[in-house]
Amino acid sequence: LLLLLLFLGVSVSMDDLFSRITPDQGMLLMIGGFLFSAVVSEAVLWGTGIRLGARYRIPYHLFLALFYFAPWWCSPEMHPRPAAELEWTLFLFPVVGAILFLFLLPAVRGGVSYVKGNGTPWGWPWFPWIAFGMFAACISLRSFALCLTFGPAGPMWITSGSGPRLISFDTLWGFYFLIPLGFVLLLLLLEGSLVTKNKTFQAGVIRFSPLLLLLAMPATTGPVHTGFLFKVTDVIGGPIWLTVWLLIGFYLLAAVRRVPGAMAAGLGAVALLSIVGPQTLGSRTLIEPTPWPLLLDGGLLLMLGLRQRSSGICAAGVLAATAGIWLVIPDTVLFEYRFTTCFHLLWISTLVLGLTMKDDFSRVLQCASALLVPLVAVVVILNERAAEIPLAWRLTYVATWAAGCLLIARLWSNRWFTYSFAATLSILLYTSATYGFRLATRTLDQSAVIAFLWSVGALLLAFLISAHKARWLPEYAWMTFWKEKPAEEELLPPSEVTSGDEE
Repeated sequence: LLLLLLFLGVSVSMDDLFSRITPDQGMLLMIGGFLFSAVVSEAVLWGTGIRLGARYRIPYHLFLALFYFAPWWCSPEMHPRPAAELEWTLFLFPVVGAILFLFLLPAVRGGVSYVKGNGTPWGWPWFPWIAFGMFAACISLRSFALCLTFGPAGPMWITSGSGPRLISFDTLWGFYFLIPLGFVLLLLLLEGSLVTKNKTFQAGVIRFSPLLLLLAMPATTGPVHTGFLFKVTDVIGGPIWLTVWLLIGFYLLAAVRRVPGAMAAGLGAVALLSIVGPQTLGSRTLIEPTPWPLLLDGGLLLMLGLRQRSSGICAAGVLAATAGIWLVIPDTVLFEYRFTTCFHLLWISTLVLGLTMKDDFSRVLQCASALLVPLVAVVVILNERAAEIPLAWRLTYVATWAAGCLLIARLWSNRWFTYSFAATLSILLYTSATYGFRLATRTLDQSAVIAFLWSVGALLLAFLISAHKARWLPEYAWMTFWKEKPAEEELLPPSEVTSGDEE
């Protein structure tokens, strides 16, 4: 590790030398620095008896070559180029470092057995991954140093009101430069967890991978930094948008490899695209919600839920699809009925899922669907906005739901829909009676109508009492808490048991 820091220091010290020597001398210095580092590294490995396999050794020397090649290539004195081209060259340095990390995939797939007997007291993953972790840190620091040395920069000193002057690091560099490197490291961690079959580590990689989005957040507001950030956004898209797409690809790969939680994380990343666009740079530049990511999530969740016979997953898919339809409807003729359409779509879908699925959550959906029927009936009848619809149509709507509740209660033997039918029927009868009373009082005297209703009620009550006494009605139609006990049978005295013949 100390050698790596030494080589990084030597590489950084060459930045100033490349600005004061000729191109030929610069090439010799670059080649000499790399050969010095490579020879010293091989001598240390040979002298200490450390055995580093070719799958690790080749990427190791490639990283050393990158540290010496990058300042020589980026130096304006060594390779004169326009300022815009230089900016993109500096931007690509960590991208090249990320590509070199991909050369470690064969080593990762070698697993623990590839580093057995390495000549050190450390096993996998401590050896040799601590060294390559140091390479990742060095690439990050070297990227910042290259931008500070060769890229345009703002004033070095800034004032903060009446306080002392502060050092300004207004350069091209931003944390979003490290997004490709972070993404490749996630791939290596995922591959390592799959090779070792460590389910806990796999879940941890999926759980903490969204932290990659933190690198995409803007860190400074200097004119040089924001100017190049705007260029990157215009050419290839904003860092947040690019990171979301990288995460979607990562989760897709993990899902193909059957990593737990990858599918759910991928659907969440897709949902982010509904508010994140190519020009999104932060919370203030989020786009207007777009429906297609939600519709895609809804369709995928529905297929997954039907495949696993899970009402919960299907319900999540219906919810996501309904949210997408909510965003689509403003562009159609159904805009005025957007809430009604989406509510009924969600309600009917919940009802169908509750009746067709056979898991625990389906019972919750059945209960929720049944309880909504009388509540909706009250809203339809009493809501002021529904007053525009003729009452006869509203009563027909409520009667249809009441009949549906009765049918479901009979076919599925569901008590919740029995209660819902009773409540909805009560609301329907009360509303119908009220409506009929108002119509009757328009042509007849109110006192006469009231007297007639009392007479009809008394007649109906008398009929029910007579029918009950005559046992014309089934017993369950009456809410009795006891049953008539049959007359006790007369007990016969026990017969005497005799033994032997009577004398």
